[in-house]
Amino acid sequence: MDEYLKDLRNNLEGGVHGPCMTELIGSLDAAYRVVIRQPPKGPLVFGRFLLICRKSMLSAATLVAQTQPEDSVGITRRAVEAARVALAVKLNDQNALQWTAYQERHDRWIKRQQGEKPKPFRMEFTDIKGEPLIDELDRWLGILSDAYVHFTPEFYDRLDWDERIGPDGDGQIFLNYFHRDAREVEQHFNTLAAVHGSILKTFDRCFDGGISRDPEKLAAVNQFWGTAKRFNDDYQKRYGSRPQADGG
Repeated sequence: MDEYLKDLRNNLEGGVHGPCMTELIGSLDAAYRVVIRQPPKGPLVFGRFLLICRKSMLSAATLVAQTQPEDSVGITRRAVEAARVALAVKLNDQNALQWTAYQERHDRWIKRQQGEKPKPFRMEFTDIKGEPLIDELDRWLGILSDAYVHFTPEFYDRLDWDERIGPDGDGQIFLNYFHRDAREVEQHFNTLAAVHGSILKTFDRCFDGGISRDPEKLAAVNQFWGTAKRFNDDYQKRYGSRPQADGG
């Protein structure tokens, strides 16, 4: 445990001072902070959800910086869900009742405590079909789930495995708990930035353009997009394109 924590601290110390954190994530956080400091007018719940998304971004970025990027994706996926719920409520405030669904959730807990398997429960929001931002968020949910959140072959293959075969043919297998592949870490930073770019667009829609109409907020968001494009272009130049699941 002590060795693990020592490595974690060392990786984090190096990661937080790298350009992906100081410039890319720094510009993203600057955009969040400008919006949060003078929030647009709108329902309080949107402000709460926005704060949740910023917290998620900071937590996920820290995990990527300490070279454990695959552990960050569940946090990011939950932020996408928060933005999706916010937009669903914006499109039809009755969707808030569907999201809370207290009785259904309570019944599921009771069933589990009794050792029974509860019936499947799925939120079915209304009036969201055809909304481009819902489609964009759903795309991210699918990408993050398939590649990293669930225990899929894609997730398994992206872990940092190390197989060693001795002269006698016997082998050992190791799982490195911290990624040594700089490309993998950079890719996660770029994906994190792209996802939260979609989230900021979603909240602009929830606040009726209250972000894009404000010169200070718009300047901060545009600064972030410019930085994100620069980092993505540099990544593509050095490594080439990767599958869509990488968020490129």
